[in-house]
Amino acid sequence: MNKKTITDETIITIGKSIAQGHFFDYFRKATGVDLPYGEHSFWLSAQVGKTVKDAFDSFREASVPKTMEQKLSEERFNIISESNKAFIIAFDKEFNDLGFDYGGGIGDGYGWGKYMIIYGKTGVKSRPCPARIYIKDSGDIQLRLFLKNIDKHEPYIENAPPHIKGAFVFDWGDCKNCMPTCKAMKIYTVDGQKFKKCCHSTAYFNNPSAKKLPDYLALYSEFNPVK
Repeated sequence: MNKKTITDETIITIGKSIAQGHFFDYFRKATGVDLPYGEHSFWLSAQVGKTVKDAFDSFREASVPKTMEQKLSEERFNIISESNKAFIIAFDKEFNDLGFDYGGGIGDGYGWGKYMIIYGKTGVKSRPCPARIYIKDSGDIQLRLFLKNIDKHEPYIENAPPHIKGAFVFDWGDCKNCMPTCKAMKIYTVDGQKFKKCCHSTAYFNNPSAKKLPDYLALYSEFNPVK
């Protein structure tokens, strides 16, 4: 069976005779809309056993942009505590004001967690990413900021609160020269100590809270001053 055999009465399945991508192509063509990035597999899993006809309204509804508060009300996010949801919603609002959004989709965490919220520049096709929020299986969250030229901000980091400074001063994640030509490694000095970190190991903040949000925003603004 292939995508040409899908009809309104086709029962939605996963991993059977019709590939997931064929279902998505069918719904896109039939409705004229698409789901936000990262949402397709989660939506399809919730439709298993339904007919294509019964799933049409759900597909259209899922394609409508939602605020972060509306998004986090979905049942799959019940693992997240109210305090962590409060942080995510507050962070989302602040980054919206800076010109970034989460794109309306919360997809797979791909090894960093169960889910991942990816921020990108609003209104541009390339959507450079300034931050991500990882949602763990336990419901714990982790904030990551993407920061460049750390060495130019040595005085700021040295005088930052421990929960900010600690994201740069730690004894793991050292560069192992796995790619000798890598230009993304982070080399910087804090308190006279030189660090050479893998580009994937810096600026992670475990268990971020709304109380500490001003410090995260101040750090981001230090690296990305308003022009």
